Amino acid sequence: MTRVSLPYLFFWCFAAWALGGMHFFMHNPGGAGLYLPFNMVGWIFVSILIGLGLWQLTRNRLVVWSRLHLWGWLAFMLMLVPLLYSNAELADRALPRLAGLAGGLLFWFALLQCRFDEQGRWRLLYVLLAAISLEAVLGLVQYYLLEPGNPIGYNTNANRPYGIFQQPNVMASLMATGLMLAWFLWLEDRRSLPAIRRVWLGAMLITTPLLLVVLQSRVGLLGGLTGVLLMLPLSWQRCRRNTLILLGLVALGMALALVSMAFVEGVQRGAEVYGDPGVRKYYWQQSLALIGQHPWTGVGYGDFERQFMEFYAAQREQIAGLPPMEPNLDHPHNELLFWGVEGGLLPVLAIIGVALAFVRLLCRAPWRQALALAALVWPMALHSQTEYPFYHSLAHWLTLLVLLYWIDQRLQPLVETPYRHRLLARFAALLIPALVVPFMVTGLQTANAITQYERGGGKEPALLQSALNPLAWLTRLEFNAMSLRLALATAHRNDEALREYLDWGRDFVRRTPRISVYHNMVLALHRLERPEDAERLRQQARRYYPRETRFERNNIQRALSAGVALFPASGAPGA
Repeated sequence: MTRVSLPYLFFWCFAAWALGGMHFFMHNPGGAGLYLPFNMVGWIFVSILIGLGLWQLTRNRLVVWSRLHLWGWLAFMLMLVPLLYSNAELADRALPRLAGLAGGLLFWFALLQCRFDEQGRWRLLYVLLAAISLEAVLGLVQYYLLEPGNPIGYNTNANRPYGIFQQPNVMASLMATGLMLAWFLWLEDRRSLPAIRRVWLGAMLITTPLLLVVLQSRVGLLGGLTGVLLMLPLSWQRCRRNTLILLGLVALGMALALVSMAFVEGVQRGAEVYGDPGVRKYYWQQSLALIGQHPWTGVGYGDFERQFMEFYAAQREQIAGLPPMEPNLDHPHNELLFWGVEGGLLPVLAIIGVALAFVRLLCRAPWRQALALAALVWPMALHSQTEYPFYHSLAHWLTLLVLLYWIDQRLQPLVETPYRHRLLARFAALLIPALVVPFMVTGLQTANAITQYERGGGKEPALLQSALNPLAWLTRLEFNAMSLRLALATAHRNDEALREYLDWGRDFVRRTPRISVYHNMVLALHRLERPEDAERLRQQARRYYPRETRFERNNIQRALSAGVALFPASGAPGA
């Protein structure tokens, strides 16, 4: 009987995620992280892949590592230090992203233990390209074929295809990465392969720029066009004729997109939008100002949303022309600023250290090749400085890690260190998937139950009670449960329950300020005949959310007269 190798299983498990699990669809109310079901499915696969890699370590009796990967772990250790700061009262809210960071580094570590040969590493890139191809096909179906009332709830009026990701910019940075990957494989993979491979790569070189144009994403277009410029020196050196062909395919895709936009219904963004970062520039400016006030320790892990909201409201009173902040802003749309606001200087230096280690690695290659390799990771790196793609999409995080692994392997030799503690590694190899898989499976059941509850207008409380894993969607479950209690308290004029809601609401908005909770608290105070407290809270909410019409006096009175006790479940907070 032939014995199947663990690296072989690892590759096909990775392929199963890339070609299947990554594209899992289940209705959901939106958000980021585990609030998106395809990310839960992704972590199931990642935990199994980590287990396979750790078990392979015990078979090798060696730890395989690289200097760039070691820099990643050093940065992670530095990012843990702010957990010990005195202002880390809400640090538990940062644990999911730290866990995601650790999980990604373990996935990279597992890749290293498999010791793929050159052919195996090329296959990894083709699997990534196949995954991006499937998303491109889904994007084309959404843009050209879906009708109103479609089963996945795609907005055909806006018609900005988002694939599985539910956010056009996230789709755009993946398409830009696909463009870079197709171009790079056309140039660098000079093995004797079937002609169909060139057809596939050519199709991707047409499809990805087509989608980038119809998506009308600033960060996607900038990432794609800049990436092409980075590819050109190596491409021109390799073969000028091929370079012209590649440029022609990209131009054809863009031309098809422009023609399509003239005939296909959808939102048309003006040309001026591409030169204007919009309201984000104010978030970046005020984030820098907030870092200036707390440069060493930040405001505390997990406390960005509340601290930035209060700081921004105070700044609006002093700076003329500063526009109101959008509600539910839990990230400044820049990864460096996010870690700087919450953790101070240390985590920022950690991220910069890894970036410099990567640049130093690229310096090992001839400059043309270094630029081409940098182009592979450029679209996602750029996107991380204008939004938060790695929180929104596990696919982006894993794609970046595989590309870093591939570049690392190409440019420097791996280091092997003897390892004899087989029991510890095998225990971890079994424990990680044993913990993660049940958590994510029950999380999917919980997500489905809560989504059904909210889509049904909150009329079936039994769905909330059926949730098997409250931790997976704790914030959303908590909000819906307490809103239901408020509705019952209002209907039965239960003052004690109203006071309990107020106690809960004060604690909730301290951690997660949300318009719906403020609104419900104002109504609850009125029903408890505390109009002065209600007015103070209403004024506070108006200060934070000046554009929100729910806090206008006439709308409050209208809600009280109508007996409204809670806002619809669709107003529940997300991740």
